[in-house]
Amino acid sequence: MSRLENMPAQTPAAPHVILNGELLPAAAARVSPLGDGFMFGHGAFETLRARAGRALHLDAHHARLAATCSALDLAPPPPVAELDLRITRLLAAQGQPAAAVKIVRYRELSGTGELITTRPLPVTATDYLRGYRLKTFACPPRAGRPLAAHKTLNYLENLLARRAAREAGGDEALFITHAPDDLVLEGSATTLFIVKGGVVLTPPLALGILPGIARARVLAHLGPERAREETLSREALFAADEVFVINALIGVMPVSRIDNRDFPSAAPVTAALADFFNH
Repeated sequence: MSRLENMPAQTPAAPHVILNGELLPAAAARVSPLGDGFMFGHGAFETLRARAGRALHLDAHHARLAATCSALDLAPPPPVAELDLRITRLLAAQGQPAAAVKIVRYRELSGTGELITTRPLPVTATDYLRGYRLKTFACPPRAGRPLAAHKTLNYLENLLARRAAREAGGDEALFITHAPDDLVLEGSATTLFIVKGGVVLTPPLALGILPGIARARVLAHLGPERAREETLSREALFAADEVFVINALIGVMPVSRIDNRDFPSAAPVTAALADFFNH
């Protein structure tokens, strides 16, 4: 390895963003406060992981973003190759080969705007060793809600639940429908899986679950004999052998506690999936 490769990445003098295809210092980026994106949260977003200076699974994220833009009457995102170029350029400017990348498309005063930002990845090795602690939150049923399958800027319910979970000593919020149904849905930013008798189970999309990119990868990797959708009650959740959550940024994250119920740290199925997905 050359001496140059051993040198630490240069930290930019100021954060940068990509606004409507242009690389700019974040302080110079201007978005109108009068557009519906700012005024009413009319917009779509995708969050994905970058490794070695490149976005991971961009094709899948692009397809979901395009579907959401269509549902929200926003202009479609640029082609995958162009979006990849923009993200790669931003990562280089930031000196961040590994990062969380967020793509936002929003309603401007006229037309659709696009903002791409990066930030450090939100988890550390300690988080994986300790496991996430989940706090449950009751919510109305989501089945049949047309926007449940899309990542929109109307994100306040998730944001407030996650903040409350963290203030209560947790890492993530988990939504469960009101009694008497008590159906497990998803995390505020994650998909939930349980392991029972060696089989991996996750709530069905028909309940109003976000069609997560990482979720689809787990189901495809394991196949129908080892993983499937299944409606899960609160009782089934707390009777699980193992629990984990997943999203594009954190990969497979073991769950060590839900409310006052501890789950074993020795979780062989979760560990095998984490080894496959996180490395």
